[in-house]
Amino acid sequence: MKTKHLFLFSMISTLGMPSLPAKEMASEPAVDKRPNLLYIFPDQYRLFALGIWSDPAYKEAISTVGDPVHTPNLDRLAKQGALFTNVCSTQPVSSPHRAMLLSGMFPEKNGIKKNCTIDNTEELHHDIVCFTDVLAQEGYETAYVGKTHWHRTQALFDKTGNYKGTTESPGGAYQNKFDTYIPEGKSRHGNKFWYQHLNNNNHYNAIAYSNRPELIGGKSDGEAYRPKRFTSTVEADVIIKYLKNQNNERNPNKPFSIIWSINPPHPPYSRLTDCDSAVYNKYYRNLSFDELLLRDNVVKSKNLQKQEKLKLCAQVYYSLIKSVDDEIGRVLKALEETGEADNTIIVFTSDHGEMMGSHGRMSKSVFYDESMLVPFIIRYPGKIKPHVEDLMMGSTDIMPTMLGLMGMGDKIPETVMGNDYSDGLLTGEYKKHPKPESALYLSKNKKGVRTYKYTYVVKEDNTYELYDNVNDPYQKKKISLDDISSQERSFLKKALGKWLTKSCDEWANVKKCEGYITYQ
Repeated sequence: MKTKHLFLFSMISTLGMPSLPAKEMASEPAVDKRPNLLYIFPDQYRLFALGIWSDPAYKEAISTVGDPVHTPNLDRLAKQGALFTNVCSTQPVSSPHRAMLLSGMFPEKNGIKKNCTIDNTEELHHDIVCFTDVLAQEGYETAYVGKTHWHRTQALFDKTGNYKGTTESPGGAYQNKFDTYIPEGKSRHGNKFWYQHLNNNNHYNAIAYSNRPELIGGKSDGEAYRPKRFTSTVEADVIIKYLKNQNNERNPNKPFSIIWSINPPHPPYSRLTDCDSAVYNKYYRNLSFDELLLRDNVVKSKNLQKQEKLKLCAQVYYSLIKSVDDEIGRVLKALEETGEADNTIIVFTSDHGEMMGSHGRMSKSVFYDESMLVPFIIRYPGKIKPHVEDLMMGSTDIMPTMLGLMGMGDKIPETVMGNDYSDGLLTGEYKKHPKPESALYLSKNKKGVRTYKYTYVVKEDNTYELYDNVNDPYQKKKISLDDISSQERSFLKKALGKWLTKSCDEWANVKKCEGYITYQ
């Protein structure tokens, strides 16, 4: 046997294949097979804007109609995982949701109670251990691509958008009124790979900043670069390269996390130039107002010009959604090609919804379902069975639930104020935390709860609004507390008081509107 082994060794050496010493062979890096994460969240994408709600098998999953959108890639993803119907954006506006997502903490504790703009000095506290901080600490290759909107907006740029870090010349200019570049450091919260877009109300002419020069024309981190292409396409290209590790962006032996924050279908959506004309012409150009805006609570204007403007907004909004779906499809295809799809948790959601003419309103920030309810899909092959899920999760619950799904429930920071519902999603039995019976709604001058049956909102002027979401799913008719049972009335008041106390909201400190809220 010894002679045979010597002969084989001689043959290998002759063929020019060097043998490795035993110590080197033993030190080969092991592949860490913990699950990867691809977390995708477009901005201002409402629950109803999924094509799957028109599928006969899913049509009864929600109590209203879906929008006339074309989302084949997201529909396919939804059929492969958990499709949620009651996930609520706790404060349906960009910066507060993003801060809650990253920190697992409510606004009073994480530092952001309203959108970060040049008029607001708030920002996500630098010292909070956030979602991506935990992932980086646990050995994940962390990447953030797209919009941020959790950092204080200051005049720290020169006039061409290059970051100078000072208000003194050549600094002193704002790059963007509504968002800002985040320099390397604690405010990136553990994200090693960085590609940030500042959209500046233009989906085709955003400024990019990155710590990867090959992606921004050889520029350095903090130097402004304009790709001059549809932002979601650019971001999809960046992520595909990252997945395939084309430029050695990551250690392939470690699991990765990618957070992809897409700006569309966020405004602008009022001009044809805001979307892809080919998509618009193919799907929406010839649809009438009534074919586009199907919801029973859309208010038609008597002013024909205003009605046509709303129609165009819907056409462009839906066109942007189709384009976003296309780019997501490209990324999912690339993930399949890497062989990592079955070991990757994919999440699709949004920071808040869009009113799009319902109740005569546009945009977000309000408690109506069009604004507060967001899509939420989790695909986790072999772990979460495909099903429709009614878990009423809020913004602060996402971080701990995701860490739980990724096997890091014991790493959830003590500062986290949300709940980890991963056991229920994995087993169907919510033992650690029972399914909540209500979800919190926050704004500056209104506080409320949404239950499976009611939406109850108290205003700072000591008035309230109450809707029966079962019998009035479009929330068209206000009802009185006297119209419901004493038990239901008591539950709503106590639930709101409990939430405001838990979230450390300023109303709880002074027991505001105590006649309509029962504080603990």
